[in-house]
Amino acid sequence: MKIQEIFKEVNLINVNGSMDIEISSIYYDSKKIDEGSLFVAIKGLKSDGHNFLNEAVESGARAVVVENGLWDGDFKSVIRNPKSEVTYITVPDSRKALAVISAEFYGHPSREISIIGITGTNGKTTTSYLINSILRANNFKSGLIGTIDYRFDREIISSLHTTPESLDLQRFFKKVVDGGGKYCVMEVSSHSLELDRVYGTRFEMGVFTNLTHDHLDFHGNLEKYFFAKARLFKEYELKKAVINIDDPYGKRLIKDSRMDKILTYGIAEDADVKADDIDVSVKGLKFVATTPIGKLNIESKLLGMHNMYNILASVSTAILEGFSKESIIKGILLLDTVPGRLEGINEGQDFTVLVDYAHTDDALKNVLNAAKELPHKRLIVVFGCGGDRDRGKRPLMGKAAVEYSDFAIITSDNPRSEDPLKIIEEIEAGVSSQESIVRSQRHIKISDRREAIEFAINNASKGDIVIIAGKGHEDYQIFRDKKIHFDDREVAREAIKKRVQGFKGSRTQGVVST
Repeated sequence: MKIQEIFKEVNLINVNGSMDIEISSIYYDSKKIDEGSLFVAIKGLKSDGHNFLNEAVESGARAVVVENGLWDGDFKSVIRNPKSEVTYITVPDSRKALAVISAEFYGHPSREISIIGITGTNGKTTTSYLINSILRANNFKSGLIGTIDYRFDREIISSLHTTPESLDLQRFFKKVVDGGGKYCVMEVSSHSLELDRVYGTRFEMGVFTNLTHDHLDFHGNLEKYFFAKARLFKEYELKKAVINIDDPYGKRLIKDSRMDKILTYGIAEDADVKADDIDVSVKGLKFVATTPIGKLNIESKLLGMHNMYNILASVSTAILEGFSKESIIKGILLLDTVPGRLEGINEGQDFTVLVDYAHTDDALKNVLNAAKELPHKRLIVVFGCGGDRDRGKRPLMGKAAVEYSDFAIITSDNPRSEDPLKIIEEIEAGVSSQESIVRSQRHIKISDRREAIEFAINNASKGDIVIIAGKGHEDYQIFRDKKIHFDDREVAREAIKKRVQGFKGSRTQGVVST
């Protein structure tokens, strides 16, 4: 495909070279450049592609795109081989340019399928799995994009971001189109909206789950965080929307929205899709969904009241798509579990171990409340907070952990460049305020995550529930100078096996007592 064809919808500031050159591929990572490719320099959170123009050209790039104001160098200094014919293009915004040319290069695949975008702080992943399950119940092939991975047919691609960069996103859409898919269900993160990863994508529908304290290290404050989420509903000309009316930010979206087809869901408010006759048990959820197409007797293997909202969101989405009551009920029941979301670890122990991705105070409250609904003696939680991320939520998570559990073990999450002990100290600020209310010490600090998990399991008694929160499906841990393999589920399973086999390890009798 020729450069002039790829860039026909892009505003160009300057072009140095020919636009009649044939391009075989597009990259934003200079390490992946091959002969005849186009390199788009974008500024990331940690590195800037403009610093790698030499590498891109030396690796065979036929054309290079830079952003006005981010590249102040001389293009001649990049051309080390004077015989090379490289076209240099300057654009106002290289991220938007990457999104537009990627869509053009792959033939605008989002126009060929129905894209359902889900945004919000909590519940995106489970809601996407539920919707995808309903689509399968209706015999549709669909793509799935989110925090855990990207899936279509039998192919599973590891997830680097909740929402991939625009180039990778359009390539995936093309894969779905070519494979006969009719839908793609995707999580749309606030980062992806702010960084224009979804720019140029045509969405059929948007789903809003909720908004709570998270990612303020990136957005600055809760209001800016909300505005980032709201962009999906205000800038992308959605045909339909599903919105949680119980959430105050959901109400704001509805008030400001110009969409013709909006279906609201909730429990407390007078929603279009509402849950009645709710039965929560260790086996899952049962309730009657009152909807515009009649009452649906819903059964789900998912645990906890917070999953009620995720189910209602998926039911509302399916109704707007015109699916039958029978297929909706079937699709919800088909989903047994979501990886790392209240995922049970069972090796024959006489207590319950659940691993969950909860990494905000609201999500942690929901998970702990869900666990409380199950028969138990004590509720023990292991958790931490990520480094180089929103510091404001650390004391909030500490307070939630102690308030909603019987005992909390504070540990490391992904410390990244920060000192793990300093992160734990900031979490403890919220713990201390809550312990002063309950007048007892209900936490312990163990910075090594493996030791913390082993401690919780070795000190659990018959009938207890141990929640290991924060990392869920993740199989790594990030430190200042390294990234190691670490899976909460594997570590928990190993610890349980050792205990079941009679290994006592470093068990300290009576430390965890309430």
